[in-house]
Amino acid sequence: MKFEMIIFDLDGTLWETEKITYKTANAVLKRKIENKEITMETIKATMGCTFEETAEMYMPYFEKEKREKILDEMLSLNAKILSEFGGNVYKNLETTLSNLKNDYKLAIVSNCADGYIESFLSSAKLENYFVDYMAAAKYKVSKAEAIKRVMTRNSINDAIYIGDTSRDYEASRLANIDFIQAKYGFGEDLKTEYSIDDIVELPELLEKIQNINI
Repeated sequence: MKFEMIIFDLDGTLWETEKITYKTANAVLKRKIENKEITMETIKATMGCTFEETAEMYMPYFEKEKREKILDEMLSLNAKILSEFGGNVYKNLETTLSNLKNDYKLAIVSNCADGYIESFLSSAKLENYFVDYMAAAKYKVSKAEAIKRVMTRNSINDAIYIGDTSRDYEASRLANIDFIQAKYGFGEDLKTEYSIDDIVELPELLEKIQNINI
């Protein structure tokens, strides 16, 4: 078996943005209500969650419509700041992507909102490495459905998903593709069959998996 496409999660897999997200989310929240704060623990816990789940975890004291409207403002500001200043891109990422690009099509699928993936690509100057991407929240679909859509529109039969959380693992299972856990990310160790402790380990592991499945 030869993987045609490597599909990446974003937060906790390619970069970290929790410090900027904490600042932008609370800057917006402070304009709405004075005595509330979204903690850093909550910020980290929502990485990989859907838009609706994030809104509820951020602001459970507001009604659904209000908290989702506020979250829209938070995400818009966050994308704007990140597009200019960027986040913490993991060490060795560009070198690893350069190695992978020779043998695979590369894509990104995340639960994030519109503009977030673009902020990553532009600030990190990595646009040329990826053939496609999809922000699931923008299209109001599950991460598994977003994976399927990216594969379909690129005529991909065999792909593998790289992510850090149990939600990523579940999405890959529902999309019926293999999974590698990025154990350096936000999730707990899932004890999956395949995992990496550093992004630089990925090309070698991919070759190993494909050799096993020949």
